[in-house]
Amino acid sequence: MPKRKAKKAYTIGWLIVFACVISVLVLLRTFVIDLAIASGDSMQPGIESGDLIIVFKAAYGLRMPGQGYLLIWARPRPRDIVAAIRPDGGSLLVKRIAFERPGAGRGDPVFLLGDNLHESRDSREFGLVPMNNVLGKVFPL
Repeated sequence: MPKRKAKKAYTIGWLIVFACVISVLVLLRTFVIDLAIASGDSMQPGIESGDLIIVFKAAYGLRMPGQGYLLIWARPRPRDIVAAIRPDGGSLLVKRIAFERPGAGRGDPVFLLGDNLHESRDSREFGLVPMNNVLGKVFPL
C-alpha cells in the first residue's frame, strides 16, 4: 500500500505544477506579452504579411482585458511600432507612431501611420487613436 500512496502524491504534485505553469502562461499572455502574425502590406518592408511579431503589452502600462489602461507609466514615442485597436471598426492594427504632440499628456490620443503609405489604412483615414486603444509595443521577429 505505501507505493500506491506515493504514486498518488507524485501524480498530484505534477498536476499542481502543470496548473501553476498554465496559470503563469495565461497571466503573461493577458498582461505582459503576446505573439501575433502580421497580415497586410501596410508595414512593408519592415514587417511583411505572415511575419511573427511580439506585442509587449506592459510597455506603456497595465491594461485590463477588454477595457483600457488601469495604470499608465509610459507613452509611445515617435517611430515606435505599436499594436492598437482601430477606433471605428475594432480591427487590430500594427502601425508606427507618427508624431507626438508637444506637451501631450498620458491620456492623449496618438497618430498612427503605416510604413507603406500607399497601402496603409491609418490615422489619415480614421483619425487619432485613443491611448486606451494602444495594446502595446511591437517587436518584429
